[in-house]
Amino acid sequence: MKPRTLSKSRFVMGLDCPQKLLYDQDKRFRNLKREDSFLASLADGGFQVGEFAKAHFPGGHDIVTLDMEEAIRQTRELLNAGDCIIFEAAIRFENCFIRVDVLEQKANRLVIHEVKAKSYRSGEKTPFLTKKGGLDSEWRRYLYDAAFQKYVVSSAFPDASVTANLMLVDKDASSPVDGLHQCFKVISDDGRRSAQQVSALSQGVLEAGLLKSVPVDYECDLIYQSTEHGAHLTGTFAQVVKCLSDVCEMKSTPIFSLYSGCGKCEFKRAGTDDKLLSGFDACVSSKTALKAIEPGNLIFDLWDNRAKDKQLQSGAIRLKDLTEEDLKHPVPRVPGAPLSRTQRQWLQIEKTRDEDTTPYIDAIGLKAEMDSWEFPLHFIDFETMRAALPFFEGHSPYHNIAFQFSHHRMEADGTITHANQFLLADATKNPNTQFVRALKEALGGDNGTIFMYSSHEKTTLNAIHEDLEIEADAESKELQAFIESIAAPKKDAVKTWQPTRPMVDLLKVVKEYVYLPATMGSNSLKAVLPAILNSSPFLRDTYSQSIYGKGCEISSLNIEAKTWVQEDASGQVINPYSQLPELGVGLSEDERGEVEGLEQIKDGGAALTAYARLMYEDLGDESRKSIEKSLLEYCELDTLAMVFLYQGLTDLIVTGL
Repeated sequence: MKPRTLSKSRFVMGLDCPQKLLYDQDKRFRNLKREDSFLASLADGGFQVGEFAKAHFPGGHDIVTLDMEEAIRQTRELLNAGDCIIFEAAIRFENCFIRVDVLEQKANRLVIHEVKAKSYRSGEKTPFLTKKGGLDSEWRRYLYDAAFQKYVVSSAFPDASVTANLMLVDKDASSPVDGLHQCFKVISDDGRRSAQQVSALSQGVLEAGLLKSVPVDYECDLIYQSTEHGAHLTGTFAQVVKCLSDVCEMKSTPIFSLYSGCGKCEFKRAGTDDKLLSGFDACVSSKTALKAIEPGNLIFDLWDNRAKDKQLQSGAIRLKDLTEEDLKHPVPRVPGAPLSRTQRQWLQIEKTRDEDTTPYIDAIGLKAEMDSWEFPLHFIDFETMRAALPFFEGHSPYHNIAFQFSHHRMEADGTITHANQFLLADATKNPNTQFVRALKEALGGDNGTIFMYSSHEKTTLNAIHEDLEIEADAESKELQAFIESIAAPKKDAVKTWQPTRPMVDLLKVVKEYVYLPATMGSNSLKAVLPAILNSSPFLRDTYSQSIYGKGCEISSLNIEAKTWVQEDASGQVINPYSQLPELGVGLSEDERGEVEGLEQIKDGGAALTAYARLMYEDLGDESRKSIEKSLLEYCELDTLAMVFLYQGLTDLIVTGL
């Protein structure tokens, strides 16, 4: 490993844990966030916000070189010439090196604008502070980022007056035009993607206040005055910077301890067959007697565990180290009664401690719940996007766009069909009205129970309900009435109603009556699906045959004949999400380059990124078709997974009874 400078991203990373700085520069260790950074920026519109910010500073000079010394030289040259605006200004102080998004020089004053694709509300007096006057945890990373930049600039130019701003999207503002996002296209230059403005922006757009610079000097002063800067760092701000800089230069060994945040460490393997090392495992082994870290056996793996720091302080690290006293003596489970939070936690601990891999099914409670459901059963899943720059006139930043759904239907006799789907990937058209119109048509005609997994679908329908309120025409009122019939209003809704056909959240059902040890505490559908397939003899027998797909016993709108139950060398069912087809098969070399980074859509993040590609990039027809096909296959599996879950739970009830 070679010594490195302390950049603003490394500084913020080091605040979480200084040890991360060593893992980050050692290519033997997996870094999940490093691999997702481009995708995340694309999905939330970060590239576009960066370019949009530049449009607010006409006449700015862009430092495009990646060579550090040359970038520093160009920046100094511009600053020495007098008043100026610099994009990606390069500034070094000792071993600290930053690229400032926007730097203004006005006489003896230097103004920092750190651009973030994060929203705030300009109507809030103190958006970054708690009621007690401290830093809001939601904003902590961004404020420390700004504080570090102000520190470096002030140190490098001690005679200048330096002020710092966060440049953020304002959710209290709205776009005066359609297609603002289309003014910026994501381009690739030698494999490096960035945004480029391709259309002129009207003065009205720039004056709409969608992007605002918010002063954070007060918050920076709070940081400078503090001596507590994270789980591992104490002392003055300058001392913290020196400490992290020394780690980057490899002049010192980081001092750290295990704490609650370790569970979210990005330095973990991507899977059990990952050849790269896990920094998380290395840290746990170095601080405990554990030499082999078994997935699912640590207190970090306990579902909804809010007492990790206290448990670590008491010496606990494994789930079996925890006692009923640690969970404040959960009351005994009662058949038919939903599991409480602590009951579910203790159940997970017991199963792990006893190496019991058998499912827990409250057959009485689950059957009572299922007996209330009415055929035909409808399983729906939505894919949505919230982009920093609004797509359409009147929309605010991060306005909800519902671009896709899938719908499976099950009859009382067990017949299953992939009944409907919707995908609108036209950057010029707002899909929301067409989306809910198609959903109404798909679910109309009966009073069968509608299922979702988590509250995402309900939240989406509530957002569209608000959109329709503005339209106020006959169809809008009709679509609103449909939404009101199936989705409960949000808690703070001005208008309230009582659904006559309320959607059932299968996630809530699982939490209350089911525990599958193979999920290792996770309740995500991606974890529950392989667990239920492995647990249910019915599912394994049924879907070990090629009965699903076009022309098969169970229909599909997208997938050819498919055997979903395939086993690995250990006899476990391979997660169906990893079995989805690779994206881009059959494309030319150039076309495959257009879809680079989307080799397989197997989770919501990849689906969001894929849709962003369709919105932001100029793609060939075949590339677009390939992405759309993969989106349809992925969303279809999401609703099929709920069908599997229903069938598996029905099977396990019989076994449980």
